[in-house]
Amino acid sequence: MKSRWYLWPLAWLYGLVIYIRNCFFDWGWKKSRRFKTATISVGNITVGGTGKTPHTEYIIQLLQQQFKVAMVSRGYKRKSSGLQVATASSSSSQLGDEPYQVYRKYPHTLVVVEANRCKAIDYIEEKYPSTEVVVLDDAFQHRYVDAGMPILLIDHNRLITKDYLLPVGNLRESANAKYRASIIIITKCPATITPIEMRNLFKEIAPRPYQRLFYSYFDYGKLHAVFGNESKQLTPDMHVLAVTGIAQPAPLLQYLSSQTTFIQTRCYSDHYTYTQSDWKNIQKQFDQIDNPNKCIVVTEKDAAKLVSLDVVPATLKPYIWVLPIKVAFLQDGEKEFNKLLVDYVSKNKRDSRIFGC
Repeated sequence: MKSRWYLWPLAWLYGLVIYIRNCFFDWGWKKSRRFKTATISVGNITVGGTGKTPHTEYIIQLLQQQFKVAMVSRGYKRKSSGLQVATASSSSSQLGDEPYQVYRKYPHTLVVVEANRCKAIDYIEEKYPSTEVVVLDDAFQHRYVDAGMPILLIDHNRLITKDYLLPVGNLRESANAKYRASIIIITKCPATITPIEMRNLFKEIAPRPYQRLFYSYFDYGKLHAVFGNESKQLTPDMHVLAVTGIAQPAPLLQYLSSQTTFIQTRCYSDHYTYTQSDWKNIQKQFDQIDNPNKCIVVTEKDAAKLVSLDVVPATLKPYIWVLPIKVAFLQDGEKEFNKLLVDYVSKNKRDSRIFGC
């Protein structure tokens, strides 16, 4: 941070603008709306990945067992405009890679893409009135929607209490924004984290009495063929070329390194759109690996894009595998977290309080 000290004036101005904006919402000068459908927002206040999509998927998988669920996303970096509803003919370029990934995994969940979340929920309540809960992806800072259960994600490796506002640090608003959350989840924790370390994190985040704090980590599954139905386990003698287009690939690469000693990487920017030229370069690197037991491993987000983009050479497709991840909770937090969400939706799926824009 010291190397960016000269940006402090900009950080101060940025912080002032965000502070004034939040005051307008707090004072009622800008209106937030509470909808008749239960709403759960999942988001962060940090630039870069904190695990929003895996946590959103966890919530959808949990709630769809009892309720009719819809998901709303802005569809970051999509090529389309306006409100879009996911269908079997949708593509990642139309929806955005993350909503498309969610729809492919949960095709019975209504997925709506629209930058104006109020407009999206209005559409859902009009066209799909049986919907009982709307999960808002990356919407913690979207204050035009007064979410009934706002969930804030904080990366264990980048605590907001030790960060600074943009452009000096990575915070999109002050760390005090955490107090708007009903639930705070410290994500990407080591699976072996100790109770003492968790107590120290609790003291560091210092949740208020009305807030619940949880600790989660990523649990990786078997490799699944991106262009097929096969699955297999990672083995120590396997040579892996990891191709990623996500904000924080470090946890994935650390896991792969723990499973095999032969690993190469090719990392692209978050939400990267792959081209045929990229895959020619990837194939060149892959062909140079002198090991018959080799494969290319991609993330779920990247896999979703690859199946809808005709950029991968046919000769390379049998070697491309996706490593699925799912969220798991530490300290037996899963049972309590699940109960909080199910109880909230059960009590508020017909919440009739509406505050006009």
